[in-house]
Amino acid sequence: MLRKVIISIIAVCFIFPLYQAESRTTVNRIVAHVNGESITLFELQNRVEMFLGLFDDIDLDDLLPDQQMETKKHVLEQMINDILMRQEAGRYRIEVSSREISDHIQQVREGNNMNEQQFEEHLRRQGMDIQDFRQQVRDSLLRQRVLGLMVRRKTVVTQDEIKAFYEKNQSQYQREKKVRLQAIVLLEYDEAVRLLDQIKNGEYSFEEAAKKYSQGPAAQDGGDMGLVRWNRLAPEWHEALKNLEAGEISEPFAMRGGGVLLQVREILSSGNIPLEEVQEEIRNKLFEDKLDQRYEEYIQGLRDRAVISIRY
Repeated sequence: MLRKVIISIIAVCFIFPLYQAESRTTVNRIVAHVNGESITLFELQNRVEMFLGLFDDIDLDDLLPDQQMETKKHVLEQMINDILMRQEAGRYRIEVSSREISDHIQQVREGNNMNEQQFEEHLRRQGMDIQDFRQQVRDSLLRQRVLGLMVRRKTVVTQDEIKAFYEKNQSQYQREKKVRLQAIVLLEYDEAVRLLDQIKNGEYSFEEAAKKYSQGPAAQDGGDMGLVRWNRLAPEWHEALKNLEAGEISEPFAMRGGGVLLQVREILSSGNIPLEEVQEEIRNKLFEDKLDQRYEEYIQGLRDRAVISIRY
């Protein structure tokens, strides 16, 4: 959804309720310096107001003062991080062109089936205009490039780490037994007995018999139920299927006064999913975890070397 896209671009995660914005009549003043670059009170208010539009049904009058203050502090910290990342981008001559920003915004629009007018109206409802959004996109693309240069390329996941994670988390990588079934459900048990004899004598294939006689699911498709999780089957079905191989037909069994025949088309056994099948999934997870940790370390390093003065 568009809301999620905008949240990810701005890249701020709130852990406290939002604060009630101070009046616009408040005198503007500097609330922070970051290596000589200023953040004003109005800029802070504007950033928080952008987020107010992303949340529905928030009664700001009910917020506690300490919750309001904690949120303002959190937003200010993120604004400081954004400035540090922009400054790093400048130091390494990393740039984002106007064309790249426009292309990114077009992708967001098209991904949400909006024309320009609809998109700008949506932004207005979120407390932003198109220029605000362009700046957020620029900051996001710069951040990604700085992280790619300084963090991502230095983040490596080894095969030993993948194997160790897989062995430690075996319960997450279990394959549940599944069977692909065809079923014939009849109103009388004796009908199922007679029909099984006809199938064995070659008068019908199982599929033909299902299409002609079954009163059960997917009769028009030859009773094909697709892949079914073994643990979801009723006990009577377990009993009928327990010794069957793929291609075999069960003996008739009674169910709710009627009769049922089953044919097994395929069996997917339970057990561990092989490492080879999940190693890329594990690699991606470990990589993202490491990347998050490296980012926190990197941004903290920038903050430690920066001259930051907060006057809020």
